[in-house]
Amino acid sequence: MQMTTEARAWLDATVRRILARHPLGGAERAGITYELMSHLHAAGEARATSLGHSEVTREDLEHALAQAGGEEQLAAAFVQPLARPVERVLFGRRLGAYAIDMVLVFIGIVLVHQALDFLLEWHMGVTVGPENAAAEGEFDGTIWFPWGFHDPGLSLPLQGVFALASGAVLLGYFAWTEARDGRTPGKRALELQVMRTDGAPVTFREAFLRNAVKLSPPLLLLDVVVMLLAFAKDKQRVSDRIAGTIVVRA
Repeated sequence: MQMTTEARAWLDATVRRILARHPLGGAERAGITYELMSHLHAAGEARATSLGHSEVTREDLEHALAQAGGEEQLAAAFVQPLARPVERVLFGRRLGAYAIDMVLVFIGIVLVHQALDFLLEWHMGVTVGPENAAAEGEFDGTIWFPWGFHDPGLSLPLQGVFALASGAVLLGYFAWTEARDGRTPGKRALELQVMRTDGAPVTFREAFLRNAVKLSPPLLLLDVVVMLLAFAKDKQRVSDRIAGTIVVRA
C-alpha cells in the first residue's frame, strides 16, 4: 500500500532522528534504516487497512510508532542490537589519507593553473612568466598565497586569481567528497569516514567547516598540534570540534 506524501516525509524525518542518536557505520546505517522504515510502514499499513484507508497516512504511522513504545523503545529494539561502537582515529591513518588526497588535489590545481594560463594568454595577451614582469610593469617579487600561484611575473591581482582558483579546488574537493558519504578517495582507501558526533552523516556545512582550515597550511599544522596536545582523547582537531565531527574507522 502506498503512503501519502506527508506520511513519507514524516517517516523519513522520524527515522533520521532516531538514527542520529546512535553512531553507526555506513553499512549498519543502511540496514537499520531499511528495518525501521519497513517496520513502521507495515504497522501503519495494517492500521490503514483496518480503517479502510486506500493509503497509509501520517496518522497511521504515528499510531504505529506509539504502539512500538515511541522512538526510544523502537531504537532499543532495532538500532542498539545491530549498532557497533565506532573507533575514532587520531593521526596516523588520517595523515596517510591526507597524503593521498593531496596528490589528487595538486593534480587538480595544476590543471586549473594550465587552464588559467591559456585564458590569460588567449584573452588578455598576458604571458605567465617572470621575463615579462618588468616590461609590463607588473609586480616584481613573489607573493605567497595559500595554495596560490608563486610566479613573480604576475601582478598581485593575478596572483590572487590563481590563489582563489586553487583554494576553490582544494576546499571543493574535500567538502564535496565528504558531504557525499563522509569519505574522500584517500579516506576510502584507508577505510576512514567522517561523521557527526551524534552519529549522523555529515552535511556540506559540516564538511566545509572542518576543511576550511586546509586553505592555510600553517593553520592546519597548528590545528593538528593542538589536537595532539589538547584533544588527543577525543581525537578531534579544533576544526572538528567547531563542525561537530569525528573521523572513524569505516
